[in-house]
Amino acid sequence: MSGDAPRAPASIRVTMETLRRSPVMRWFSSAALAATCGIGLTGCSLGGQQEQQTRVAEPATVVSVLPTRPGLTPAGPIRAVDAQGFTAAQLGRPDSALTTNLEQAGFLRGATREWTGPKGASLVAVVGLWDDGSAAASLGGAVADAVVPAGTPWTPSQYGGSQGSRADNARALSVVVGRVSLFLRATGPVDDAAVLRQMDLMFQTASGMDRRGTSSNG
Repeated sequence: MSGDAPRAPASIRVTMETLRRSPVMRWFSSAALAATCGIGLTGCSLGGQQEQQTRVAEPATVVSVLPTRPGLTPAGPIRAVDAQGFTAAQLGRPDSALTTNLEQAGFLRGATREWTGPKGASLVAVVGLWDDGSAAASLGGAVADAVVPAGTPWTPSQYGGSQGSRADNARALSVVVGRVSLFLRATGPVDDAAVLRQMDLMFQTASGMDRRGTSSNG
């Protein structure tokens, strides 16, 4: 046996290489990227449940459970998205370098839905199904930081392995449940409670939880 360190899974290596080439990486140091990708390498549980690492759910089904939050209006129907649409929905802009290798990193399909409101309010939900949840976790945390580059870390404890960033006027939160990635991007006067309530519903649906008895606020 050689003394070489074990290599990361192929999907993680592809994701790391993609992020190095993407404009997203202008927001990160090498240390920050390594810390993000460590989620997939250390074997920590995704979505807070080790036994759920292989759980799957259809992205459109997960997005369909989301209600319209007070003060917001649907900006269109649920959309099925490919790798290009998935990247654009998460970042809020196209990113060809990141899109190119998403499928090589294990991305299968996704769905997104958007709401808008007064004073620039916007809330976007993006859900993806992957071959490998580790790659999804690595990407989601990096994208959250890129969406809110001047924000502070936001890791709500109710979602194991959550990765997010928030500032006064922007929020991004990424959670992975098995092979399903859950992502929310908010701008303008959309508060923590609105983001967390939508994430609760997506998390419960992706986890196969019974949503009866959840909060009456939608």
